[in-house]
Amino acid sequence: MTEPNRSATDGPAPERPPLTAVERVVHAIRDGVRDGRYVPGQRLVESDLVRDLGVGRNSLREALSRLSSDGLIVVEPHRGASIRRLSRRDVAQFYQLREVLEGLAARLAAAGIDAPGHRDHFTAVLEAMRRAADTAQMPEYIDENIRFHRVITELAGHPRLLELVDQLQVQTFRAQFRSTLARDQTGMREYSTAEHEALAEAILSGDAERAENTMRQHLRHTGEGVMQLPDTDFAS
Repeated sequence: MTEPNRSATDGPAPERPPLTAVERVVHAIRDGVRDGRYVPGQRLVESDLVRDLGVGRNSLREALSRLSSDGLIVVEPHRGASIRRLSRRDVAQFYQLREVLEGLAARLAAAGIDAPGHRDHFTAVLEAMRRAADTAQMPEYIDENIRFHRVITELAGHPRLLELVDQLQVQTFRAQFRSTLARDQTGMREYSTAEHEALAEAILSGDAERAENTMRQHLRHTGEGVMQLPDTDFAS
């Protein structure tokens, strides 16, 4: 997945090898789902993707096969690929997994918060989220929310964990985006900000157990809010 935009206070990004054509497609579609450019049920037209992403059809089809295996898209004979619609059960299970995995990430991040650069990096992201909560429109606030969660997983220092959490966040943030727009935005920001502040306090204090418990409670609360969406927002 393409990493969300980094601010000047984040420090230099680590060097990464160039993406292959297949990886570029996978990242572009994952990011598009998370950002709302691709919506559940939307067809993915091969000719449009080949043109827009500058890749060959073989690379595109390999990427679509990978995304289908991840459960992000469905590929049907004679109909092609489309963004998968999630059932209530899908969403509930994704949040259960996020609760466990991001709880572990918060525990590891708190335990390693005094590693070189970790405290400064996390504090910078926390401040950016606070500013967004005070002044930004809802889409920008959600972008900072995503980055806040991602940085916690980065600080865990566990690449496989980061990969798994990325996949789950792509699935659940698209549902969360719809739910937050349906809520009273002021109320949503207040409870979200309060929970993030409690989580940040636990991580910055190095309290690994409290960080894990706070993250799990936060994701449980968020998942419950998503599950209150009407049936029309879910696949049958």
